Order: sequence, then structure tokens, then C-alpha cells
Amino acid sequence: MPVAAVNGIKIGYESFGTGSRTLILLPGASCQMLEWLEPFCEMLVRQDCTVVRVDNRDVGLSTHFDDVCPNPEELIEKARSGNIYESPYSIKDMAKDTAELIKVVSNGPAHIVGRSMGGMIGQRVAIHYPETIASLSSVASSVGNPNAPGPSPEAIEFFQLPAPTTYEERIKRNVDGDRLFNGTHFEFDEEADYKKRAEMRARSDDSKGGMRHGLMLGAGDRAKRFEHHKADLAKLDLPVAVIHGSADNLLPVRHGIETAELIPNARLTVIEGMAHELPAGAWTRITEAILNVVDEAQPRAL
Repeated sequence: MPVAAVNGIKIGYESFGTGSRTLILLPGASCQMLEWLEPFCEMLVRQDCTVVRVDNRDVGLSTHFDDVCPNPEELIEKARSGNIYESPYSIKDMAKDTAELIKVVSNGPAHIVGRSMGGMIGQRVAIHYPETIASLSSVASSVGNPNAPGPSPEAIEFFQLPAPTTYEERIKRNVDGDRLFNGTHFEFDEEADYKKRAEMRARSDDSKGGMRHGLMLGAGDRAKRFEHHKADLAKLDLPVAVIHGSADNLLPVRHGIETAELIPNARLTVIEGMAHELPAGAWTRITEAILNVVDEAQPRAL
């Protein structure tokens, strides 16, 4: 898989198709590009799209920051004590990674599709690098309001489990998390999910990178950051889809509703019963919502 030198680091990516519109798929915190399964990518490819799925910094084949922050556990303890801390990089840094990658893989502005943290990155690309983005699809994401509803009790309990110690235990823990965040409305494909998680683990050990992603999202003065971000979102002028599950147990649906309220003319799609994953049973609704704003920004050449 190719790796691009951007923003002083390396970003891994993989392309599908040769359509006239370039879609950049950004995964959530601690997840690799493989969370965007190939059949999902192919659904978009068939609609005159070139699909580029990406490893964000600190996961997969992209640059890891072990030398900058080798012991994220120490910062996690600081965070749990309620202390303000600084992370080794910011979400704006990740937006710059994406904006520079777009210049490598696309002849013009691209369409960003971001899930969870990926949607937060996409929002910053639209704010700080508007010349690189044609449309934004924010999936199961948030604007970072610290007063918005938090995860379900089951999700909190899951994140408080002792860290797994063996290779097999780590994969099983990831699968357990995917099952939890898939919810109960859509079928969970245990075999396919295990295969995905085993492939991720074989590519890279992202344990500490995932911790640093989480630390980044909680660093600094979150209330002050949200007020600035809210003002920036109000200035956006591009087609935006906000896609959220009604049963999201990590970022409850209020996060999606608020995202759509704060971005002018954003189109909100709430998928009944969907939690925080990308279940195959919801792909048709998700891709339809994405393609609506892609078509508005850049009609199909076919």
C-alpha cells in the first residue's frame, strides 16, 4: 500500500476505482483504514468515485508517535485526576495531514467522509483548508461539546476493563468492542469482524497510538475549544451530510443533531437502531446520504 510524505510525517492510504470524484475515508480513533471494509468502498466506486481510505497518524502504516509520547498511560492518569494536560499533537495537525494528502491523491478538492474522530478531522479541514474539500460527510461524529451526553454505562464499563495482555486477547477485546458498539438492531458478523481486527493487528500494534488519539480529544480546555469551534462551524459554506445512529452508545444521537444544527444547511440523516459502528445493514442509507452531498458539490461525469 502506498505511503505519502505529508506534514513532516508519513500517511498510509489505499485507493479504489478511477471515478471523477475523489472520496477520502477517515476512520475513528484508534482504528485503521480497514474499518472501511472493501465492499463498502466498492459501493461508492460504482457511483463514479475514486475512494481513498486512510490510516490517520499514529495507527496502521502511518507514522507512530512512540518517540514523542512513549508512555501515554501517564497522561491518562493525569486526565483521570481532572488535570488539564497537553497531547503530543492536535486534531488540527491531523486536519493538515489530510489536507496535504488530498493534494497528493486528488487533482482538485476532495469529498471527506469521516467516522467519529474522522468526522471531527473533516470539520477542521473544512474550516482551515477549505480549498481542499468539496463536501463533508460526518458519520457518528461530534462537535466536541463537553456538555453533550456521554457514553452508555455499558460503554464506560467496557473502557474500564483491565488491558489485555496477549495477542489473542487483544483481538478478542477489539471484537467485543465492535459487537458492543454495533448495537442490537443490525446483525453483527462475528467472523468478518474477527478477520478485520486480526488484519489490523498484523499490520501494526496501535495500542499506544489509540491511547494518544483519546488523549488528543480530551486535551486542553475543552469548553473554550468548543466555543471557538462552534463559531468556526457557523462560517462553513459547502454541502454537508451528518449521519448518526439513533442508538449510538458512544456518542449519543444528540451529538449528530447538534452537528447538523451548528453547520449551515447541513443535511441530517438519523438511522434508526444504528449504534456507533458501520453495520452492513445500514450501508445503503449511509452511502445514499454521502452521495447526495457529493453529487451536489460535483455532479457525476458518467
